[in-house]
This record gives sequence, C-alpha cells and structure tokens, in this order.
Amino acid sequence: MSTSRADVRKEMLQLFSDELPGTGAGDHSSKYRYCVDTYEDYQIVLARPAPLNKGLDFIVRIDGLFFKKNRRYNNPGHSDIINALTYVKEHLTETNYDIIKEELNHLLFENQCSIEKTKSYYFLDYEGNEHPIAIILLAAKWLFIEQDMTYWNWSGRYMLWNALKEANLV
Repeated sequence: MSTSRADVRKEMLQLFSDELPGTGAGDHSSKYRYCVDTYEDYQIVLARPAPLNKGLDFIVRIDGLFFKKNRRYNNPGHSDIINALTYVKEHLTETNYDIIKEELNHLLFENQCSIEKTKSYYFLDYEGNEHPIAIILLAAKWLFIEQDMTYWNWSGRYMLWNALKEANLV
C-alpha cells in the first residue's frame, strides 16, 4: 500500500474498478469483502457496497470485536474510536499515550503505523472485555482512507482527525 493519500486513493480506485457489476438488487447485486489487515485474532474487513450508495464508499469492519449502542455492530464509527482511545489515554501515563499519538500521526500522514509499539495497551469493550488498542489504530487507518475516498473534495480524513483533536486525543 502506498503512503501518500493520493496514491492510496488511486490504488483503491483501481481495486474497485476491477469489481464485476451487479445485475440487479438483492441476490443479483455484487458484494465484496476485502480482508486488509489482521492483528492477533482480529481482521479488518472492507465491505462493499456501503448502504449509503455513494459509489466509492465502503464499511470498515473489525471481525472479532463488537461495539454496542442500541444494538451490537462490528463497524466502528468515530465515537467508538474516540471511546477506545479515551479509555487508553485515561489508563496510561502521558509518556505512554504519546506513543499512541505518534502512531496516529503516522497513520494520518503516512498511512502506516508500528502497532508493535502498542501491543501492551488495551481498551475495554461494552462488556468489559480487553482488546488491543492496535486493532483500533488499524481501523482508524481504514476509516481515514474511507473518508478520503468518499469526501476527497472536502475534508476527507480530517473529519476523523478533527474529531480526535476535539477530544484531545492527538
């Protein structure tokens, strides 16, 4: 995977342009799942098409992890990323959380991070189970990319980044 936003977008456009078209709704529509990252027992999966039908949109799922508001789901939104990072920030020293911030900056500017540096940091899910923060960092990477694909001519990845800034997490 490329490191510049523009090159990553070009790679994604090429991947999506190779998809076969559907021939109708339901069973006649084309659906795609791309496993793009793994960490321990977790997988980051991109699912297409997304329900909003924006053409280039996709859903970022974390297989092996569930979030919950009114129902269980495995596609984290901004609030789920913020909640996980907030938990970690509250339970680490400032120096240790600086490692997370550094990796988030690498994700923003280089589309890469070193999750090995974060392997001893965990957050709790809605049931109180521990999960590695590395999986949240990987999900954030793909949410940045998803927003660049969908909102390239607007703020793109800075939508999530600005939410992280407002929450004082970067």
